[in-house]
Amino acid sequence: MSLNDPQRTESPMPAEQDIEVALRWADMDANRHVNNVEFFRILEEARARWFPTTGDGASLLASGIVVASQGLDYAMPLSYRHEPVLVGLRVTRVGTSSFTLSCRIHDASADSDDRVYAAGNVVMVAVDDEAGRSRPFTVQERSWLESLSR
Repeated sequence: MSLNDPQRTESPMPAEQDIEVALRWADMDANRHVNNVEFFRILEEARARWFPTTGDGASLLASGIVVASQGLDYAMPLSYRHEPVLVGLRVTRVGTSSFTLSCRIHDASADSDDRVYAAGNVVMVAVDDEAGRSRPFTVQERSWLESLSR
């Protein structure tokens, strides 16, 4: 099935980590759907929660990381509700100073199939804020990222 098929269901990605993100009433547009721009806010919130605050990957968020590119394919409308959505994140590529996260905004419950609202990729780059350019990952950062890509 194509991503644009509203009946599409999909198993979670291998090694995917799900993060719950609450929807806000203000996320809706005039059609009573979560606005397409708000999907990126939801992804941003999930990424901020995904980075560890201690251990090998903690320095990435603390020392500087930026979004180099991101893209989403929208599969079906998402309407406001009290229950949070799940944001599945998975490292799919690790480079010298950048990595790619596959992401999907979805939900699942015991009584329904996994429903995917949007899926895409985000490329993140480690930066040296003082120098104003990218920097290579440390050994610890690379180890953490590679452990998530298996």
